[in-house]
Amino acid sequence: MGTAPALDPSVIEALRLLTTPGEPDVLTEVLRMFLLEAPKRMDRLRNAHAAGDIQEVHRSAHSLKGSAGNIGANAMYDICCEIDSKGRGGDVVALPALIDALGLEFGKVETEIHRLIGA
Repeated sequence: MGTAPALDPSVIEALRLLTTPGEPDVLTEVLRMFLLEAPKRMDRLRNAHAAGDIQEVHRSAHSLKGSAGNIGANAMYDICCEIDSKGRGGDVVALPALIDALGLEFGKVETEIHRLIGA
């Protein structure tokens, strides 16, 4: 049994189909925006956790969750859901491992995005 792809192929295909002939490629635009914004959001999340700012951890995870979901980064989405839930519940003990897992999964997503857009 293999592991799930970093990006859901059905979401990638749906984004690909949004491009109107003669217009910029929607998939490439969305994925490039994700590559610009996700690392900033992850930094905010890490910094908030280090500072003990659980509200900002929750906000950052929630924001990143939406971005990950939009591009079909399902494992990232799931990890963000857990961080969001643990943050809201005040379970700070679980956060370091989840934040580490998020970083690892982002690496997989980033690699797949570069493969898809040839950057």
